[in-house]
Amino acid sequence: MTSTAVPSRVADQAEPKQPEADRPGRWAWLNGDYARVFAVVLAWNVVLIAVAYLFGPSSPTSEGIPKTGIGSTASLLAHTYRWDAGNYGEIAVHAYTGSYAPTRAFYPVFPILVWLVQTVSFGTIGLLLAGFLVNLVATWLAAVALLKIGRHFFDGERAPWLVVAAFLTAPAAFFLHAFYSEAVFCALGFWAYLFALRRQWLWMGLTLIPLTASRITAAVFVGLCFLEFWRSKDWKLRGLLSWNLLWFPAAFLGLGGVLLYMKLQTGDAFASFNALKGVKSWSYHKFDPNILGTLWGEAKLTAHALLGDVPMDSWTLMSHVLPMIGLALLFASSVYVLVALRAKGVPLALFGFASIVMLTMNSNVVSVHRYLLPCLVMYVALVLFGERRPQLRGAVHVVLYANALVCGTIYIRFITGFWAG
Repeated sequence: MTSTAVPSRVADQAEPKQPEADRPGRWAWLNGDYARVFAVVLAWNVVLIAVAYLFGPSSPTSEGIPKTGIGSTASLLAHTYRWDAGNYGEIAVHAYTGSYAPTRAFYPVFPILVWLVQTVSFGTIGLLLAGFLVNLVATWLAAVALLKIGRHFFDGERAPWLVVAAFLTAPAAFFLHAFYSEAVFCALGFWAYLFALRRQWLWMGLTLIPLTASRITAAVFVGLCFLEFWRSKDWKLRGLLSWNLLWFPAAFLGLGGVLLYMKLQTGDAFASFNALKGVKSWSYHKFDPNILGTLWGEAKLTAHALLGDVPMDSWTLMSHVLPMIGLALLFASSVYVLVALRAKGVPLALFGFASIVMLTMNSNVVSVHRYLLPCLVMYVALVLFGERRPQLRGAVHVVLYANALVCGTIYIRFITGFWAG
């Protein structure tokens, strides 16, 4: 066997001069992952702003547009401030001191980051621009992590970039651009998983802590990283006898911080969990561990709507049919990754199955298509399908194109104030 090791240098031997042609240029960083992904994400945001500018003013509007205040008047970023964005804006400005109880159901990490950007700018940056900058950076970091995760599963450059494309063309991807917390959650979740794949347990743990302060569904990412940790030990129980195991319970210090913050702000540590009780407009949110019952009821409603037995109105389409299609695709993606990748795919597959359970525990699937954005197993499965069947790679591009059309259609609904999830 021949050795490919580079001969070591003597301690006092001068390092040979690198040929001029081989030296990285001053602007070589422009060809790096961070620069290229930033260019893509920035262009993607510019396109969304242009679509809102061109189609928003001439389209019918609905109740999701604020009647007064932020987002109610025409501006370059007003379209990002629709529906739940008002709750995040309220938290960013007044924390949880207001009398509107449902605001407490929204976690504080994204609003705190928005407040921080405004504070650092000494108030020269407005609320909407601060939110845009936070989400621009978060989407950029999420896409960079996803690109590097893609390289863990695929050889070459084309496939990992397709994983990023699948993320940015997902039907609910525009929520990364809106004044919502999706971008921050995805960035933290994807980087935590990337650190787990790299066996960088310290950085993984430090990323999981703010993640659990961002949303309760962070629990599935903690589980994903734990499974990757266990896989790194060849699934041996004695492999779990490691100090790094402590990062997984420590991850919930973020959630503990939210409980403490809520106690100080509202007097009720569990205000986030109790916020929607008794609120008529949110009455469909009721904890119900009968996951199969919820899925069966939603599946029947979806089937009746698709067959024309019940009217396919906008609420049925956006809050039942589209989420159920998304859950079906998540299930299929998880099964496919498990079968195709075997042991390597176990963490991602179980992450997908756990996400289905987590997203249906409130006896409904409203907005689930938005909550599916962080479910990266779907993006990996789509590209994996094309890589394993080269003759069907064109189908992957067709899916990306179709997803982009669906995303654009729902996005126009969102910016004009119609319910979009």
